[in-house]
Amino acid sequence: MDAFESNLPKEIVPDPLHTSFNPRREEYAVSGKILRQRSVFDLDKEGFSPLHAAAAAGQVDTVRAFLGIDKKLCRIKGRDGKTPLHAATMRGKTDVIREIVSSCVDCLEDETVQGQTALHLAVLHQEIEAVIAIVELITETNQIEVLYKKDEQGNTALHLATWRKNRQVIEVLVQAIPEESRTFEVNAMNKMGLSALDLLVMFPSEAGDREVHAKLIETGAQRGRDIGTTNVERTTSTSTCQMESQSHKDLVKYFTFKKHRDSPSEARSALLVVASLVATATFQASLTPPGGTWQDSYVPDVSKNITSVNTTTNQQARTAGQSIMGTFNGVAFTLFVFFNTIGFSVSLSMLNILTLGFPLRFQLQVCMMAMYFSHNTAMISIAPDHVKLYCILITSILPATTPSLMRLLEKTIGMLSRFFHSMLQKIC
Repeated sequence: MDAFESNLPKEIVPDPLHTSFNPRREEYAVSGKILRQRSVFDLDKEGFSPLHAAAAAGQVDTVRAFLGIDKKLCRIKGRDGKTPLHAATMRGKTDVIREIVSSCVDCLEDETVQGQTALHLAVLHQEIEAVIAIVELITETNQIEVLYKKDEQGNTALHLATWRKNRQVIEVLVQAIPEESRTFEVNAMNKMGLSALDLLVMFPSEAGDREVHAKLIETGAQRGRDIGTTNVERTTSTSTCQMESQSHKDLVKYFTFKKHRDSPSEARSALLVVASLVATATFQASLTPPGGTWQDSYVPDVSKNITSVNTTTNQQARTAGQSIMGTFNGVAFTLFVFFNTIGFSVSLSMLNILTLGFPLRFQLQVCMMAMYFSHNTAMISIAPDHVKLYCILITSILPATTPSLMRLLEKTIGMLSRFFHSMLQKIC
């Protein structure tokens, strides 16, 4: 069951919409006062609009009033790409579902970032009344193709209903499919090469399997291996490698930041943690550079005229507290100072931007300035005399120009990336 569950959305995760909206605390009634304070198109910190909250709470009159202002509101996408119809569907608010669809039929086709329609979500959340209402609306509006839509893993609503072992939902879905195309659609394959009947056989449960199996067989359902397809090679090593590669791509895609899925507050928190770690690591490196520092001072006695090539490191001129690496390799030490200063400066710049509007921000800026001067003092102090001037210039000029350099570098890399991408397309 793990192989299939890993390709399903984690619907059991607490819904931010559920936790962020309390109809007793904040009624989204359409009054001039409220609408002046907040635009109906604005998303809150959790990534949802007032219409999302009203739809999830089942406030039909409020939803109707919002849609009276602008019917485009029914297609506004919030977190995870969910529309108000999706929010109402996940709570089983059938009256709201009908109200929204009556204002905008096309919203039945809207998909989340996982490629799920309202029908997918109703099946996943086992809202049977919502499934029935949506299927009826699909039939009434002659949008049968919505029944066949697949999510990003290639699962149709029937796949999900079979995985959930929900016989009533399966009956509703199968009955809605036109008889002339029923056999074909019931045997649709997902990206793993599994049909609905495959899911039933592969993931057995203690109850309900027999009735579901009988219903699927009655409609002409088959196992994937029995369906005449040449697109899926399920038993070869090549297929296994392809599936592993696809899983890796899906994993990277899952953890990639998505604007409509991930809230800005969570992204800012993550960036604050990363920037703090970089600032800590680079500041620590300025105190303990690679190779350490000399623990004592030594000045060779010139009168002894030591010219032997076998002079040991203990006879090298040095000053206590200066970098050992810098004493013997000034170029390497200068590069270390350069890149360490870049990392430290950029992390402080990120912290400064991410804490805009924070309480006690002035005190925080004082702390960052103190860290900045401490870092510069440490780097200059451990620099040997023959590279000290370079280190002073780097630690003084580079932090001041970091924001401008970052913007210039980002723009340059973007231009080069687009150039090489266009060249690659021409070559292909």
